[in-house]
Amino acid sequence: MSQDRMERVVDVFLRYLKAEDVEVIFGVPGGLLHYFFEAVDADPDLRLVVAKHEQGAAFMADGYARAGRRIGVCAGTSGPGSTNLLTGVACAYADGVPLLVITGQAARSAQGRGAAQEATPEHMDIVGVFKPVTKYSTMVRSPESLAHHLRAALRQALTGRPGPVHLNVPVDLWELPLAESWFAPQSYRPLTQAFDRKAVHTAADRLLAAELPVMLAGTGVARAHAAEHLLTLAEMLPARVATTPAAKGIFPENHPLSLGVLGYAGHAEASDTIFGDNVDVLLTVGASLNEPTTLNWRPDFLPKETLLQLDIDPHRIGRNYPVDVALVGDAQTILVELVYHAHRSIREGSTPRSRWHAEPPLLRGGERYDDPAWRTSEQVPLTPQRWRCDLEEVLPDDAVIVSDIGGHMFFNIHNLCIKENQRFLINFSFASMGHGTAAPVGVALATGRPVIAIVGDACFTMNGMELITAAEYDVPVVWIVENNNMHGIIYHGAKLVGRRQPMEAIRYRRSDPRGSAGGPGKSPACSHRGPRGSDDSTPFRCPSAVYRGF
Repeated sequence: MSQDRMERVVDVFLRYLKAEDVEVIFGVPGGLLHYFFEAVDADPDLRLVVAKHEQGAAFMADGYARAGRRIGVCAGTSGPGSTNLLTGVACAYADGVPLLVITGQAARSAQGRGAAQEATPEHMDIVGVFKPVTKYSTMVRSPESLAHHLRAALRQALTGRPGPVHLNVPVDLWELPLAESWFAPQSYRPLTQAFDRKAVHTAADRLLAAELPVMLAGTGVARAHAAEHLLTLAEMLPARVATTPAAKGIFPENHPLSLGVLGYAGHAEASDTIFGDNVDVLLTVGASLNEPTTLNWRPDFLPKETLLQLDIDPHRIGRNYPVDVALVGDAQTILVELVYHAHRSIREGSTPRSRWHAEPPLLRGGERYDDPAWRTSEQVPLTPQRWRCDLEEVLPDDAVIVSDIGGHMFFNIHNLCIKENQRFLINFSFASMGHGTAAPVGVALATGRPVIAIVGDACFTMNGMELITAAEYDVPVVWIVENNNMHGIIYHGAKLVGRRQPMEAIRYRRSDPRGSAGGPGKSPACSHRGPRGSDDSTPFRCPSAVYRGF
């Protein structure tokens, strides 16, 4: 704690953000947050990116945090500025992405009197609105409480399973004087590196004794910066490795031990192995074992002998399947300890019993994929499989691929091979369309790497205006828009549920670039065809549970 010095509230606020390595703040300025935005704009160490819509700002901050592995910051004024942020914040909450969300508020003297855009408990309680989708949501009511609430919010956002936090600040607070006793981040934000040593040793012994060990990696591996340690453990045993759909590529998919993706749009090798009869020990790392991964919680997910589940959130362990050994804690810390204990046991004479090296090698090339002939098809228009196969050949080695949500995401998950040093990002939990269109701006600013966004035309219509933001701030992103002139997943999914009839209302009437719409009320043909060659055939293979409730 350093000596007190007199500053403005906004100066103290920004000093804490910069101490947490924040360099970019996303938002849309408004009157009740003017002094905050003014200070950010004037600070030479910060960059203010003004989005075209607050939802886009929240998605950009999410992408910044998701790819840059630090906290993202987004801000919006009171009233609609705050509520427009909500979907982006909920998206981050569902995926465990750390965000600091700042919203404006009417001056304290005017609260409860019907001030313009007032959002207090007496009117529309914006703090209450954000509570279900944040780890911490509160109004700052005095200069003296500002630092306390900010530290509490940052601690919650970045400790344990990360997530968004929200501070609502009245407009009259920002320029008031504040004498702050400074706290460095390490003094208010503890590291979560504790673990149950006995449980780790038991888990390591079970893995060494396993004949057909498998690991399932979730997004918690990325959050903990643990991919390298997962790879080391897999090669040491050896164990074959699958990923959840959202964690695609966290284990290189061209690695000899990679099973690919388990779950929706996944690969047959992963499902045949994990849902088969042979796996004796299964270690899940940072995977919540949700519906998309387990294909509606199939009971044959359980291995013959031992399920080991590693997660920083104890409430997720044993939630859907009975666990034999629970490993509660940071994925990197525990994986390092597993590697250490296994290596020591090997040095002392233990021999891993894994016999994967004696099993048939995993499929590679086009054979891994459903309908491999469509990956090399000369059909015009190009098949979705073919152009993704071609894209793989030209992707930079350090590319970040961002997928939006919709029918195209199934092709992205199934048909792209994500290699070492490449990354794949998708908001698979909340599954918000438009995220993959706006978030790449934040991804590019956080990483400086080549960013390629693959989006559907319906996603593009939701947040496509943020391409203007990218152009204005000279942010290099490549967007690939797959145009089928419809909300594809809804159109094709409708044929699996209810009346089992395609929903014609969600086909676009005037968007066919070839002019084949034929006038008002006439639907254009799809601009790509499904695996069976028919415009109306389902262009992806996915369990019908995806469409349940539609």
